[in-house]
Amino acid sequence: MTRTWAVIMAGGSGTRFWPRSRRARPKQLLPIGSARPLLRATSERIAPLAPPARQIVITGARHVDAVRAMLPEVPPAQIIGEPEGRDTAPCIGLATRIVERLDPEATVVAMPSDHLVAEQDAFVAALGAAGEALGRHAAPVLVFGIAPTRPTSAYGYLRPGAPLGEVAGLRLCRLAAFVEKPDEARAAVLIGEGCLWNAGLFAFRPAALRAAYDRHLPGMNAALDPIVEAWGDGRGGAGFEAALRAGFGRLQKVSIDYGVMEKLDDCLLLPLAVTWDDVGSWSALERLVAADAAGNVVEGAGLALDARGNLLAAGGDGLIAVRGVDDLIVVHTHDVTMVCKRSDAEGVKHIVAELERRGLEAYL
Repeated sequence: MTRTWAVIMAGGSGTRFWPRSRRARPKQLLPIGSARPLLRATSERIAPLAPPARQIVITGARHVDAVRAMLPEVPPAQIIGEPEGRDTAPCIGLATRIVERLDPEATVVAMPSDHLVAEQDAFVAALGAAGEALGRHAAPVLVFGIAPTRPTSAYGYLRPGAPLGEVAGLRLCRLAAFVEKPDEARAAVLIGEGCLWNAGLFAFRPAALRAAYDRHLPGMNAALDPIVEAWGDGRGGAGFEAALRAGFGRLQKVSIDYGVMEKLDDCLLLPLAVTWDDVGSWSALERLVAADAAGNVVEGAGLALDARGNLLAAGGDGLIAVRGVDDLIVVHTHDVTMVCKRSDAEGVKHIVAELERRGLEAYL
């Protein structure tokens, strides 16, 4: 059995959770649907399998100090700040190359930092079985799938292929195909065909992923070489920071799904028997907070009179009161009140884009 390392991706800006999520303190650093910040909950969730000493956290450069304060158990050099966002392939590539220097035979599990997972024991057991499954079938990557609870266009889907028996009591199979985010009608068909949600959670051996990068993202490993060399033996330091600033922005901006995963000839699929939520937008509160008899979801100080199907999220010292309105999202913070249709929760990111275009940086 190999040791497991966790690569935790904590670099997103969380624009769909604006105005609570801001550039200086994005969604993953906030307690949303949980008493703990999402990043802290993620680190603690995986700790029984990959303790803090075996965690690599990739975040934005401006958030490194906050992340180190939030996760003091993780070695400081293993909390790395990207000078700019280049999507998930460079992020995971860098973290994996560092793991390879420290523990070349490890099993690596890569995961987002801003998801909620119930049934922690089942989650850890499934992730812990990845090394056995990869060794048994000599595949480069194993992808974890989530059983869908509803048709949604928010996620990509995973189509199961040939069965390969059981591991940790779960049915292991080949991955037949990645399916791009569909519309809701197509999503319903995919669910009927047995497809799973793609949660962006996968496992691999460092050498196998490095070989996959060489094949499908030629040049990225070579561009990462000087950054990894500057990281040295685990101390990081000023030389590493300089190499990171000089080289990271030159890396191809591409997701690992598009750049590598969808091009693999052989990939394993393991379903996760857990309750999962990616907390992707304000509509997630519908699944995290119980609604009243009129279907209103209220977080914090809120009052809904003669109103139905509203989502009210009050922060700070404020109160939200609505009357005679239906199907709205209203979010209040210390300096912003945001209102949109409940059906347009994903569109909050367009408000953020417009604020940026107008130079209203104080509200970002």
